[in-house]
Amino acid sequence: MFEFVKSVFCRRKTGVPVEFATLSERGLVRPDNQDHFLVLCERGFFCVADGMGGGEGGAKASEIACAAMKRMVSRSKDFPGMVKAAAGAVREANSEIREYAKKAGYRQMATTVTALMIDRERTGDGVIGYVGDSRAYRYRGGELAQLTHDHTLAGELSRSKAASRAAAAQLGARAGMLAHILTRAVGIEPDVQTEWRKIDVKSGDLYLVCTDGVYDMLAQETIREACAAGGQTDEIVRRLARLIVEAGAEDNYTIVAFRIGGDS
Repeated sequence: MFEFVKSVFCRRKTGVPVEFATLSERGLVRPDNQDHFLVLCERGFFCVADGMGGGEGGAKASEIACAAMKRMVSRSKDFPGMVKAAAGAVREANSEIREYAKKAGYRQMATTVTALMIDRERTGDGVIGYVGDSRAYRYRGGELAQLTHDHTLAGELSRSKAASRAAAAQLGARAGMLAHILTRAVGIEPDVQTEWRKIDVKSGDLYLVCTDGVYDMLAQETIREACAAGGQTDEIVRRLARLIVEAGAEDNYTIVAFRIGGDS
């Protein structure tokens, strides 16, 4: 199973070497796969999108988002230009999705987008731009850190500094119900608000960019253990996929894994 997953080593004469592997599966319950992903390794760009909508709307929404990213990011000349291009691509995808939904007669058609960008010229600089609840993780020094915040009712409530203890208790009781009610997605509103975060990137870091079909099935400690078991990125992706299937694979699941510095 998953034998088609292979590690790709993206090296250049100068700059930061990167090794990556990808996997996108329908799962054991859903009739189709509405996820898409995009890797532009030479530019240090890694993205996943998880679509939602009636009929084929979700799959088309995530496809539009990744296509817009590819079209605009491919024209960028440097790292700041790539980040700017990604921001423009989210806005362009938002408009395209809304126009497509209108013509197709879909009441709601949208997608999450999470893009992790690194400066391939030198280790150190990274940026994450995201809308929705697809996540980015970093495994470093035996620890797994979630680098994104879920744009869901549960996620936004848990982040609110003004939340009272009583509200927090209420959230705990209803977290499962609120966990997948998105507060942001590409295509829902005329204007889309992307959240941005700068990150420090070090040689040896392992990054995972994934849709909710991964972390809904696997606890964070399970994901950490899968990363800690080592191996090349394709081995880590296969390991995670097997665990997701064993847990029931109730949703589409997409994983983009990449390591800074190449070989483990």
